[in-house]
Order: sequence, then structure tokens, then C-alpha cells
Amino acid sequence: MIWIWAEETKDNSYLQFKTEFDYQSGKAVLRISADYKYAAYLNGKFVSCGQYADLPAYKSVDEVDVTDYLRLGKNELVVTAAHMGTDFAVSRTMTAGVAFEVVCGKQVIAASGADTLCRPHANYQKGDVVTPQIGFGYQYDFTKKEANWGKCRVVDVDFTEVVRPIKKLKIAEPETGVVCAQGIYKARFGKTVAEVMQNAWLSTLRFGEMTGKDKVKASKLDEPLTFTAKGGDGVFAIVDLGKETCGHLTLSVTVDKPCTAMLGWGEHLNDLRIRSERAGRNFGIALKLKKGENVLNDYLYRMGLRYFAIFVPGKSFTLNALSVRETVYPFHKVERDFKDRFLNKIYETGVRTLELCAHEHYEDCPWREQALYGGDSRSQMLFGYSAFEEYEYPRAALKLFARSMRDDGLIELCAPARAGFTIPSFTAYWLISICDNAEVDYNEDFVKEILPYAETALSTFMARSDEEGANMLVEPKYWNFHEWCDGLDGGEFVRECDLPRRKDGPLTALLAKAAKGIAALEEKIGNTAKAKEFTAYAKQMQKALDGFFDEEKGLYASYIEEGKKVGYHAYMQSLVVCEGKMTKTRMKQLSKVLKSPDGKVVDCTYSTLPIKYEAIIKADENVEYCIEDICKQFGGMLLQGATSYWETALGEADFDDAGSLCHGWASVACHIFAKYLG
Repeated sequence: MIWIWAEETKDNSYLQFKTEFDYQSGKAVLRISADYKYAAYLNGKFVSCGQYADLPAYKSVDEVDVTDYLRLGKNELVVTAAHMGTDFAVSRTMTAGVAFEVVCGKQVIAASGADTLCRPHANYQKGDVVTPQIGFGYQYDFTKKEANWGKCRVVDVDFTEVVRPIKKLKIAEPETGVVCAQGIYKARFGKTVAEVMQNAWLSTLRFGEMTGKDKVKASKLDEPLTFTAKGGDGVFAIVDLGKETCGHLTLSVTVDKPCTAMLGWGEHLNDLRIRSERAGRNFGIALKLKKGENVLNDYLYRMGLRYFAIFVPGKSFTLNALSVRETVYPFHKVERDFKDRFLNKIYETGVRTLELCAHEHYEDCPWREQALYGGDSRSQMLFGYSAFEEYEYPRAALKLFARSMRDDGLIELCAPARAGFTIPSFTAYWLISICDNAEVDYNEDFVKEILPYAETALSTFMARSDEEGANMLVEPKYWNFHEWCDGLDGGEFVRECDLPRRKDGPLTALLAKAAKGIAALEEKIGNTAKAKEFTAYAKQMQKALDGFFDEEKGLYASYIEEGKKVGYHAYMQSLVVCEGKMTKTRMKQLSKVLKSPDGKVVDCTYSTLPIKYEAIIKADENVEYCIEDICKQFGGMLLQGATSYWETALGEADFDDAGSLCHGWASVACHIFAKYLG
């Protein structure tokens, strides 16, 4: 395909491209790709969006059947494309461009090229940074008139086009929300839209007082609602979509004069408002409204949320629609019945959480980051094998990590992004994920393609290890994170100096497992020399774990620093039970500690529960404890009204009021229930 863009390239820009073509008959397919994001329309109707997060050397091309959108004779294709000029966790910036063609049979009946018309998008404008992971959001200006169509230019790109490695997302009809609060506001201060909303004075008023309607009968937003009140700077309304969701914004609002409204979104109302801003994270956009009705159906960005808030200056506005078109990957959900409604609900909510955290790739959370991490995704893949019996989707993510590999032989912090630092343990988890995938659905072509990358990563760790275990990677470009608990959170991830040198117990255990698994794959495809090399390394790391045992405490230390054992964590005990060699008596003693830490060790967080449960089951076959613990931890969330599982037990209050209420790694019930309850 021919790649095109505007005559001038600007960072964080939005463009429209148009071409007209004739269609007579037959199946027609739209082939399309963009450097960052796109949304395509045929004859005024939306047909496709969702550029796969990729790399220049593997530029993904979508193929969409558009036969039903075409009419005999003249047709019009319009493509909106966005270019991100800055690296963020969700993508890396590359040459700005879009390319497309409509193929009917073997004939190309429309294609991008030097004759394609182009213009700046009149309405989309660069917004505030949503989060450091998601990058820039947008503002939407309904008052601007369309610019004249002009020329584009052919772009010289370094892209190698490939077929999209996963299926397209399913986009649902808008959810119908319920107005749960309304009133007047007074703006106080803030540098961003989200910050202004967060700090505004709010005064709630009765639904009937503002709308003249009965709240019980009319609060569901299935027909227009007019809100009117005096005082303050304007009127606000909050809409509850009833559950955690993720999708594309759909909005319709009517005002009697031009104004700039503010739209915010969030996962809860613990502040008695939407938490639209927190520590530089901005979940809000400006809407420059024209007089009359303003309609927006956005297909470029996904929002993770349960609640919307809209602030409109003046005394009155009419809210016709405010929701999202939920986007989900078309997984095949495995039907399971555990003969207990509570267990079924816990499992189903885990499946729902996994769905919300998987779009163009796995996402840690749909609200705050939408990023693909090696550690998080290992859990999501593992849980998904039980919930969806899906194998190609995880293989695509594993390849994306491989193709994004850093010069030092470790995978990026988030693929396909470029970051200044990475997490060493997440590369170990990526290696383990490769082995997991081969265990549940062996694909030799995949194994042969990815093993050279795995060999590079293992060689990096081998160079950093000795008979006493794996050395912590101490340079500033490494964040030695394991899990969100005291002593294992890796400390500051932005620093200028090296850390004190020490042996890393959890990393040693992870590498023992990873090397053993990779060695088995090498053996299976006939790479005997590599198999022996990695088997020897696995045994070396496994033996080194003995050096972390503290005879006095009867526990394994997480680190050894200058000969001194420091840090005692449930995670380390779990890893050693699973990957080390010890007597059955010691294994049972450690299992007892895992079931009742009592201050002896720092307990596991949600991210490492799968390993804790496997350790307990291996040590004393106590499946019942694990099931009961899942019911206590995650069933407790359901009793508090959760519709998806939280990042940590502290919920929204964690991470200085930035905790996610939908996090893929918390769906451990999907794995444990399926494996041990059938």
C-alpha cells in the first residue's frame, strides 16, 4: 500500500483523508493501517477502528469486509487518523502515516496515494496527558467548521506490512446509564480540565427539582433529560453505567448557547464525585459546544470507567446520551458450573475482568494505563487458558515483547513502547509465559520463532548470575520490582545512582523455572547443546536457593546483601516451595506460614496469589484453603458492589488514591477454580 500524510507533519495531530470510487458487485475488503490510530467511514457510516499496537518492522494491516457498506456506483471512503509524536507505554512514535485500499476480488478499486484528499480534522485537538502510560487525550470542538480538502503527500516509511495477528474487537451498542447525582458547580482552580473538575465546589440538588420528573421513572438515560438550576457557574450531572466497562465515548448534549463543557470519567464515587484527577493523571476532556445539539461518537480512544460526569456552564442543558460502546475481544468463553452460585459469580467476575483487560493486547487495567506488562500478562495468559482456551492471542503478545527487545537482552517495560528502564523479573515471567503457552498448546513454528529471543534474554541473566544466585541488576535503567509490598516494590524507579549489590532470591527462583522450561523446548526441537546449557543453569539457580534459607527463622530470605539475609516475604517462600528442593517437612512448615503469616513474612499481594496457591497445594494438597481464601478476598469485593476485581486489596485508596478497580492479574479464581474444581 502507499502511505500518505499531510504536507506538514505535526506532533499529536488529527487528519482526515477522503477518496471516491466506483463499486459494481462482489465481496469487498478494506485493508488499512495507521502509525497510531485510525477510524474509517464508508458513505458516512463507521466501519472499522483499532490499530494493532505494533512496530515499524511488523506494521499490522487490518482487513475488514465492507461489502454491506457499499452501494452500486459512487462510494466515499473517509479515514480519520491520529499521530502521536511522543513515546508512551501504549505505543512508540513512528513515521506519521496512513495507508488503505479497497479490494474487490483481485482488483483494487480504491487506494491511498498522491491524489487522496486530505485536511486537518476540524474537531479533534490535542488534549491533556491522560496518564504517563496512555499519553495525550483530546479535546473536541463542535464549533469549528470543516477546512477545505487539499493535497496530501506520499510518505517514505520504513514499515513492513503484515497481517493483523489477532481478531478485530467487537464493538457493542451503547450502554444505558442512570443519572445518580446532579446539581450546580463552581469552578475554583486547576491547570487541566480534569483538575478543575476535581477541585470544583459541588452542590447536589434533587433530581425532581432540576428535571421536573420522577427519579424512579426517569433517571435512566433512555430519553433526553433537561437539567435546570440557578447559582454557581453551571449545572452538572453524574451518570452511572452500572458496571465497570471500557469502550468508545458516545455523547449527545443540547445547549441554548455556545459554551465549553467538561467531561470526566472514573471508576467510583468515593470522593462524592468522580476522581477525575490524581497526581498528574487527567481523566477529563474539554468540549466546545455549539448552540443546539452536539453529537460525538468517538472511535479513536477507549475509556475505562463506570461513571461519567458532565459540567456545563449556564443554567440549563439537555443530556440526550452519555455512554460508551463497549469494546471486547471475541474470546470463546468456556462455560463452567461449580454447582454453587457464589463460586460461579466469583469465577464469572474474574472472566469479566479478564475481558476488560484485553484489547489490541493484554492491558494491566483499562482505566489508568492500558499497557502490556510482562508480569501482568503472564497471569492474564495463564488465567485465560482456563477461561477462554485461547492460544493465538497470547502468542501475539509474546512475539510483540520479543520484537521489542532492548539492546541489553531484556524485554521492554511495556511492549511495544520504549522506556528508559525495565523490570528484570518481568523478562523472567515472559520466558515462563513462553513455556506456559507451549505446555497448553504446543506450536512448533511459534517455539522456533521465539526461542532465539528467549536465548538472548537467558544469556543476559546468566552473565549476571553465579553459584550463589542471580545478582540484582543495580543500574538506574533497572527497576527491581517484584510485587506491591514492602521490600519487594523495587523502590524508586527513577534514579541516577546504582543500588547496593545483592543477591535477588525471587529472581533466582524465577530464572530456575524459566531456564528449566526453555531447556525443555530446546530439547524438543533438537537443540541439544542449548538444552544442556540451560538445564545446567536451571540446576545452578535451584541449588543457589538453599543459600537464602535462614536456619534461625526457618524461612527463606528474599535477598542476601554483603552476606546478610534480609527481607522475608510470602512470595519468596512460595517460589522456593514451587521451584526449590527441600524436605516434605520443610515444605509443610512453609505452607503453614503461607496460610497464616502472623507477621513472620510479608503476605502476597494479588499479583502473586497464583504462586502462593500452587505452593500450598504442592506442599499439603490443601485446595480447600485456596478456594476459601479466594472467596474471602474476591467474594468480599463482590459484597461491596464490585463488578470487576481490584488491583490490590486496598482498592481505589492504594497508590495514593490511584488504585485500579479493574486489574487483570486479580482474576486468579479463573485459574484455580478451573484447575481444581473442574
